Amino acid sequence: MQTKKDDIEQQIAKAAKAIFLKKGFAQTSMREIAEKAGVGLSNIYNYYAGKDDLFRAIVAPLTGEFKRLLQTYHNPLQIDITKQWMPEMTEKTAAEYNQIMLKYRDLLTLLLFKSAGSSLARFKEDFTDEATGLMLNYMDAMKQRYPALKWDFSPFFIHINTVQMFAVLEEIIMHKVKPDEAERIFLEYVDYHNNGWKQLIYNG
Repeated sequence: MQTKKDDIEQQIAKAAKAIFLKKGFAQTSMREIAEKAGVGLSNIYNYYAGKDDLFRAIVAPLTGEFKRLLQTYHNPLQIDITKQWMPEMTEKTAAEYNQIMLKYRDLLTLLLFKSAGSSLARFKEDFTDEATGLMLNYMDAMKQRYPALKWDFSPFFIHINTVQMFAVLEEIIMHKVKPDEAERIFLEYVDYHNNGWKQLIYNG
C-alpha cells in the first residue's frame, strides 16, 4: 500500500521536530531526518526546499500566532487604551499566553532555544523591533484620541516591555513550570504589566 503524500510530509516534519528539539537546528542534518522519517534523502526535497524551509514550516503555527498577537494588541482600531486594562482584558490576555504555552511549548522551545543557524535565529529580536514600531504608532493614535494622558516614553522603554514577554516564556520553559502554575504566572505578569502602564499613563 502506497503512503499518501500528506502522510510522508507529516512523517518528515515529525522526525525533524524530534531531532531539532534534541540537537538544535545547526547540529541537525537532512540525512538524519530522512533516516528517522524512513524516507529517502532526495524525497525530502519533494516537500521542502531545504532544512531551513522545513524548520520554518514546523514552527509556522507558532510564528503565525505571534503575528496575530501583534496585530491584536497593537491596533488602535481593535483595542482602545481605556479598555486595555479592564479586568476582563487582563484575563483574556493571560489566557491567550497560557494557551500558546499549552499548545506550542515544543515549538516555543525550538524557536527560542534551538533556532541558531536558521533564518529564524533572530525571530525574537525582529518581533521586538516590529512590536516597538507598532506600539509607538499605537501611542501616536491614542495621543490624538486622549491628549490629556501622558505618552512620552522612549522607544527603548517600549522595546524592553516586549522583551519581558519573551523572558516570561523562556523562564517558564527553562524551569519546566507546570501548566496550572504557568496559568497563574501569566495572570500575575499581565496584571502587573497592565497596572504599571496604567499608573504611568494616567498619573505620569
